[in-house]
Amino acid sequence: MKILHVINNLGSGGAEKLIEQFVPLMNEKEHVQADVLLLTDVGNVFDEHLKDNGVNVTVVPLRNPKNPLNVFYLKRHIVQGNYDVVHAHLFPTFYWISIVSRLMIRKDKPRFILTEHSTHNRRREKSILRPLERYIYSSFDRVISVSEKTHQNLIEWLGLVDDDRFVVIPNGVNISHFSEAIAYQRWQLNTRFTEKTKLICMVGRFSEAKDQKTVIRSLEHLPQHIHLLLVGEGPLIEEHKRLVMELNLEERVHFLGFRKDVSRILKTVDIVVLSSHWEGLPLVAVEGMATGKPVIAAAVPGLQEVVRNAGILFEHEDYRGLALEIKELLDNEERYKRVTQACFKKATMFDLKTMVNGYLACYNRG
Repeated sequence: MKILHVINNLGSGGAEKLIEQFVPLMNEKEHVQADVLLLTDVGNVFDEHLKDNGVNVTVVPLRNPKNPLNVFYLKRHIVQGNYDVVHAHLFPTFYWISIVSRLMIRKDKPRFILTEHSTHNRRREKSILRPLERYIYSSFDRVISVSEKTHQNLIEWLGLVDDDRFVVIPNGVNISHFSEAIAYQRWQLNTRFTEKTKLICMVGRFSEAKDQKTVIRSLEHLPQHIHLLLVGEGPLIEEHKRLVMELNLEERVHFLGFRKDVSRILKTVDIVVLSSHWEGLPLVAVEGMATGKPVIAAAVPGLQEVVRNAGILFEHEDYRGLALEIKELLDNEERYKRVTQACFKKATMFDLKTMVNGYLACYNRG
């Protein structure tokens, strides 16, 4: 079976990281070859690992995800590659792939699959786009949502009833990679850190979906020995740095940028926090739980499904409530241990191999 995964690029996002993790696993299966096609190589950070693992990674010549002419390059690549399955990820990639599927009228054309990665996007704020979106989604043989809430929101947006093309396959992570990670000595992350320094960490792109500002503001209500590590890049990073300066928190908030050692960082910190405005199925929450750390997350769709009955949920944008939860967890050793154990148990439900098997089963269904 020849499979082509198509995505905008391999920048520092959750869907992009997921492809880096599961495509090599897919290629370990007998009679499976999974390739990756990108609409641009700008901002790529996850392509190196794929290439090192023998994955064919190709870039569309235009190198501009928003250019409609991508359709013709995509169609040619798919035909020449003689793929059995074409799997699209993220906007605008899946729009162009939808058009390609309409243009391919031959009987032996590949099956077209789409993964819906988030519970919300800005397009759903404009009802005028609903008819167009229904047309786009209707061209796919299967639409996979990464969580039940993602599925429900999508079905509601499209106004569909009893469409068995729409299925749920939860995202997964390599549990052992995170559980077996080796923690840093704190001074290795910052020479001013001591063993008495308490570290909270949020990993995430600085984008509209994420809410690092709430975590930053929570520090104003926490003791001075508690520091925040922010891992990630993105278009909104500079305004977050300005907020830190306005609040005089430069000594306690540390921007680490993009890191390839996330597992070791998560293993080092005391608490993993994920504050978002919306999510699909956030891998970093699972990764934090898999490292054996307690996770505190905003009570928004997507995050709630992962963290509920294991970690701790706080109200969306409630930085004072978040501060109280952090302080309570650090001050209560018994509760800290109990939450940590529950988080690790919950993480084992999101194993990457289960996700890969689910995808392959979906490809094989008629």
